[in-house]
Amino acid sequence: MPFLIHLLKAVWRARIDSFLSIYALMTGMTAISVVWFLGRSLVPDRAKGNEFAKIRDRRFSLPRSSIAPLLLVGSVLIGYVVLALKWEAFADYDEAFFTLFTLRGRNFPAPIWPDSGRFFPLGDQEFKLIQHFTGSVVGYHALPIAQLLIISFILLFVDHALSLKARATVAAVCLILPSIVYTFTGLVYQERNVVFWLACLVFFVKMFEQTQSTACAVAAAISAQNMIYYKETAFLLLLGFAVGRLILRCRRFEGECWEFRRLRSRESRLDLCLLSVGLLFLLYYASVMFRHPNMQYASDYEVTWDRTVLFYLTGDLLGLMFLATVLRRTYLIVQRRVSPSLLWDGLAFGGVACYAAYIFLRLCRLYYLAPVDFVAVLYVGRRIILSWEKMNSWKRVATLVLVVVALLQSISLSFFHVYERENMLHAKAELADAILVQSRSSTSTAQRLFFPFSGRYLITEFTSYLVYRGLRVEGEGIAVNSVAANEAVIVSAGFSQDKLCVDYRKFVCHAGRIPNRGDLVIELPDDLESNAQFDTYRAGGERVFTYAPRPDIPKWLYPLLGYLRLASYRWRFMPLPDRWLDASITIWR
Repeated sequence: MPFLIHLLKAVWRARIDSFLSIYALMTGMTAISVVWFLGRSLVPDRAKGNEFAKIRDRRFSLPRSSIAPLLLVGSVLIGYVVLALKWEAFADYDEAFFTLFTLRGRNFPAPIWPDSGRFFPLGDQEFKLIQHFTGSVVGYHALPIAQLLIISFILLFVDHALSLKARATVAAVCLILPSIVYTFTGLVYQERNVVFWLACLVFFVKMFEQTQSTACAVAAAISAQNMIYYKETAFLLLLGFAVGRLILRCRRFEGECWEFRRLRSRESRLDLCLLSVGLLFLLYYASVMFRHPNMQYASDYEVTWDRTVLFYLTGDLLGLMFLATVLRRTYLIVQRRVSPSLLWDGLAFGGVACYAAYIFLRLCRLYYLAPVDFVAVLYVGRRIILSWEKMNSWKRVATLVLVVVALLQSISLSFFHVYERENMLHAKAELADAILVQSRSSTSTAQRLFFPFSGRYLITEFTSYLVYRGLRVEGEGIAVNSVAANEAVIVSAGFSQDKLCVDYRKFVCHAGRIPNRGDLVIELPDDLESNAQFDTYRAGGERVFTYAPRPDIPKWLYPLLGYLRLASYRWRFMPLPDRWLDASITIWR
């Protein structure tokens, strides 16, 4: 007992600084606990072997009708690969985690930030391993591409109640959802890992139901554990999934009574293990946050209720279809008019719980919805396909209209995001090229970079990219591959005194109302101001660099873009400026 007490005290003291070590211990204990709790299989070994043989020997046929959907899946995956190879740079939002840390051979601690109420300790930790093998943009983006390939494989083989054509169609639709495109084209969005491990969880639970394999149960529990430590709201997915399956399993389809003896089945034991994994997460979260009981991050980024409702009504038709489908099917299950599907209905309950959490928190960004949309496309698509033959003509027409509108919305929002993101990255890369050229040719001891309108966050992120490109910046020091001899000084009109640009980086931002002679006046592509506001600075010197988005979008399409801005990181709640995605450098005279 004294040893155990000392061990628990040591774990308590190290619960933040040594999370990865504790997590490895938790993972091992989870695997052992699942093996012990499930006990011996209730299915005879011969039956289990026969089931494995059926899965292994199942012949793969390729009907002609499935060729087009499979080609579409392949084309979309190729599109992701092209995006990873073309115009990519470590200049996206929050990619200072790479430019200032992993790409310079430095590790960053697990993101546990009690002061701001954040607890997603596995966030970006996979890149600690990747940094030992590659430092290229393509190498880093190989991970999301590999995850997409695995997810596509799972979607094509997990649900044999649907034809291969139907599964391929669902997979193709999933890959073009704006929230999925958002999270898998970037590197810092933790929803990408949540979706990946959720897909693995579904796959291994399905395999366990078919084979009663303890190895599949262990893999399912580890997948669930990995998922919830990437995003705080992911535990709602897991709890809704596990609790929903337990309720549906114990509730008799005929009669009013419950059969709690079903809790002793191996499937119920697995669900109880998954529930325990989620409760352990809550315990860990409480142990970290008990001195800082706040949700500062959510408070900082929450919007008003009217904006929240409008965002979810107009920006995520699939989510609304999902919610309506789950509510209707839940009513039918309660009325005992349909028999529940433990896997898919349980998954839907988890998705609804996560969806409700984001509405309650009033957090409105498309990429937050990636796990919910992933569940939604599987659940809604499955229900439509399985019930299509039973629908009358009017229901088919109404369903087809909703599906087409949802597809058009998804395609247009995904296009907007890709267009905006790729132009923003390209603009910042070319800005950095021009700044490096000007810095090398400058005769002064320090090149001043003047940002007339950019906020402190944008300045910090762009400055970290300049450091990665080799520019000395006051405060941070020299980059590994530095080629600039002089040190750059950051000046911003938004500061009233000289101080750190943000309190979590070393960059110094100097206050300056107007530029000095020889300053480089920087117009970033994601500045919110209009042409009229920038004209004063453009006219005050010699413009040495300009960038306009390409390909050029006709002005008559701008009203449509006004709606599609819901997919934008910066402009989702404000009109697009007339200089949208423009960038420039002016030498002040």
